[in-house]
Amino acid sequence: MIISLIKEETSKEFIEKMEEKYNSYEQLEEAFQKTKRTILHVDLENWKYLKNNPEETIQLTETLFTNELNIGENEIELLNLIKSKTPKSIRELAKIIDKDISTIQPKIKKLENEGLIELKQGGKNSKIPIVNYDKIEIAI
Repeated sequence: MIISLIKEETSKEFIEKMEEKYNSYEQLEEAFQKTKRTILHVDLENWKYLKNNPEETIQLTETLFTNELNIGENEIELLNLIKSKTPKSIRELAKIIDKDISTIQPKIKKLENEGLIELKQGGKNSKIPIVNYDKIEIAI
C-alpha cells in the first residue's frame, strides 16, 4: 500500500523554510558549487522559480510504503481534529473529544508509528500532536 501525505505551501512559506535552512540563496548556491549534491540543486531551482513566481502554490509529497494500514474511522477523526483544532497536548485533544486520555494515547501512538502524525515536545512533559499535511492519498 502506498500512502501519499500532501502539503500545500505558498511560495512565501517555501522561501521562508529555505531561508531558515540555508540562510540565503547565495549560501545555498555556494554549498551547491562545493558539493554538487542533487538535493541542493533541486532546492536552488525551486527557490529561484518561486522567487520569480510568488503567486504559485506548490505541493510537497511524502510517500509512505506499508503492507497494511491499521487505522479506522476513529483514527481518521483524530487526524481531522488534530489538523483543524491544533491541540497543544494529547490531554487537550482528549478534552476536545470528551474521552479519557488513556483511550486516546494508544491511538495517537499508532498514528505516530504509521507516520501519519508527529509528536513534538510541549511544556511540562506533554506531547503536541501535529498533522503536517493537507491531504492523504492511499493507493491500494
